[in-house]
Amino acid sequence: MSIRTRLMLTTSAIVLVIVSVLSIGIYSTFSRQLVQQVDQTLSNRVVMIADSLRRENSRQVFGRQRNPLNEALLPTRFDTVTQVVDTFGTVVIALGEVELPVTERTISIANSPSRGAFHDTITVDGDRYRMLTVPLVGGGALQIAKDINDLQRAQNAMRGWLLALGPVGIAIAALAGWWVARRTTRPIQQLASAAQDIARTRNLATTLTISGDREVTQLATSFNAMLHALHQSSDQQKQLVQDASHELRTPLTSLRANAELLQRDSLDEATKQAVLRDIAAEIDELTDLSSELTALASDQRLVEELQSVNLRDACDDIASRAMRRTGRTIEVTSENPATVIVRPTQFDRAIGNLVDNALKFCPTPDQIEINIFGSRVDVVDHGPGISDADKPHVFDRFFRATATRALPGSGLGLAIVQQFADDHGALVSVTDTPGGGATVSIVFAH
Repeated sequence: MSIRTRLMLTTSAIVLVIVSVLSIGIYSTFSRQLVQQVDQTLSNRVVMIADSLRRENSRQVFGRQRNPLNEALLPTRFDTVTQVVDTFGTVVIALGEVELPVTERTISIANSPSRGAFHDTITVDGDRYRMLTVPLVGGGALQIAKDINDLQRAQNAMRGWLLALGPVGIAIAALAGWWVARRTTRPIQQLASAAQDIARTRNLATTLTISGDREVTQLATSFNAMLHALHQSSDQQKQLVQDASHELRTPLTSLRANAELLQRDSLDEATKQAVLRDIAAEIDELTDLSSELTALASDQRLVEELQSVNLRDACDDIASRAMRRTGRTIEVTSENPATVIVRPTQFDRAIGNLVDNALKFCPTPDQIEINIFGSRVDVVDHGPGISDADKPHVFDRFFRATATRALPGSGLGLAIVQQFADDHGALVSVTDTPGGGATVSIVFAH
């Protein structure tokens, strides 16, 4: 079920509940007010009868002589049915076209005035009446009733209007809900259509222009940002493949040449051993290149959980491993070393790459330094340094300065360092070392 349909049905259901509750409330209030008006009319008639009796100033109620009560009841005979019963329930006076029912409750009031008056709705000969029964002083009860067929017709008319207007209101609400849903979901449908077009054409350079409410505009902006990031990622992947193909071509060509050379029967043992060493070196270079490509291209690096790492302790471990492997001296100094939140494996690879680069480009016995200042790590070498022209490109993938092309390496080491910094919100930069050399710094966010 589409969002538009759900919104329309939800709106209709809400309006249905509201209309139903309001209709019931209106009908109940209307009916109650009509009944209250009739009850008030009956009460007024009783008051009028009581006033007439007081003017007659007679205590005699029943008898054959001129009856004051009968005189008092005369004004009511044209619009109500009036009836007087004695304490035995016998009708002694009846004014009107119908006879009102005398119940046990009526007789009880006729004999016990303290019980008070009561209203009732009765049916006589198919017609409905609203009746008021009140006790009489000295015994007996007065019953006065009014035809409420007009009231019922008014109730039926009101019920008909409500039943007719209810569906109309619901239909209008459904149409309004459909219109609002259509207007609301139109930008989302445009977004969905654009996503389908992009999936079909693989064109990530598309930019969506969708107007609407703030939320929809934010969604479109986020979608455009995602497309831009995907486009950049796609371009980087294409460039990575092209660069990798180029970088692989040289060692593979060398391996092929060495393999063809080994096929010659005229090679002496010393030459064969030299060729085999070259092959082993090329294989090591290909292995390193494969590992670095995997580190750059794979998202598995992000699976590792973030942990708290003390910069001094971690750099001591990296320096110790490098010194055991190379026999070179690496000095670690620190001043208020911070504890940072990083992925330890990525941290070791990034700092390790900086140390390996420093060792490679500083072949002299000069020591390598790792200096820690709070949340900043500097890896310092005293080699030839990096030219100003090359500094903006040293963190690009496969970039190798002209002066270092003869040295082993893939040009991915500093790119991995840059990726580590991007993944952890850190800043990486390269500066000149006083006296010669290069200093690469990583500054972690607090």
